[in-house]
Amino acid sequence: MSLIDRERIKLITLQQKIGPSLKKVDTEYRRITDGDSPMTQAICAHILKGKSKKFRPTLLLLSAQNEQGIVDEAISAAACVELVHSATLVHDDFIDEALTRRGLPAVNVKFGPSAALIMGDYLYSKALHTLCVAGLQESVEMLARTTVLMSEAEMLQLEHRFDMDITEERYLQIIYQKTGSLIENSCRIGASLNPDLVAVQEVFGEFGAKTGMVFQITDDIFDYLGDERRLGKPTGQDWEEGRITLPLIAAWRNADAASQKRIGILAAEKNTQLRAESWSEVKTFVTEYGGVDYSFDKARQFGEDAKNALGPVANGAQKDLLAVAVEYVINRLN
Repeated sequence: MSLIDRERIKLITLQQKIGPSLKKVDTEYRRITDGDSPMTQAICAHILKGKSKKFRPTLLLLSAQNEQGIVDEAISAAACVELVHSATLVHDDFIDEALTRRGLPAVNVKFGPSAALIMGDYLYSKALHTLCVAGLQESVEMLARTTVLMSEAEMLQLEHRFDMDITEERYLQIIYQKTGSLIENSCRIGASLNPDLVAVQEVFGEFGAKTGMVFQITDDIFDYLGDERRLGKPTGQDWEEGRITLPLIAAWRNADAASQKRIGILAAEKNTQLRAESWSEVKTFVTEYGGVDYSFDKARQFGEDAKNALGPVANGAQKDLLAVAVEYVINRLN
């Protein structure tokens, strides 16, 4: 059995600990998204066909769980977090003109770009409105802040398309806002709804932020190493769409002047088809100049920071389960 298979089993085992609550999250998600429009209903049903691992709701529920169980408010909050995550994916696919998502036609392909844009807005709005109706003001504030950060990250990402001068620091800022902030606040919302942890919710937020960094860095490495069948989306997509991620940033930094000049010429090309044709060369460049190895080491560093953050506040099974979540994210690459 491969390491990734073992890590998948660990994640499944982790989720089994909160299995009944995750089923309630699915039910709540369907309830929240049950709109009046037949197209809204059809799109939500299509999104649900894509097999989400529910990683963010899982972390929220694990953070919310104590000896008395998981409160109903955490179920609703976890469903809202998944709604926001779904909204980001729908909008990402709209922006990127993506063809597939989780092995299915992307919403913008199956229902059209206008429907995808509206659906993303609908999911964001429903999530925040649901939390307002539930009286979860603190959760509303955290999730609203996350949506602002994610929107700003998308704008920064657009500004740095095709930009080989993007720094590692700017890249890390973008991925924190784009990915880390939602995982951060998933954990923090969960802790805020746990009477035993409400006083240390910021530490759970730090754990989530670091875990989010691991998640996005490994996702970006997948673009260079992944299996399209397992990912449910094409590899090389970041390069084709002009996104310069950590593996390429690190390799560029390590490369000699002649290699930098060659990759610089390829990076300046904005035609998607021509960029696709140069993908094999870019992939080889990134591997040969240590971009993948550096990125993996960076992910591992963030993973250790995430686990260390929990040290003073989490105990027993909860601490072990959350540590398993970090290891699962890191070892997806193997």
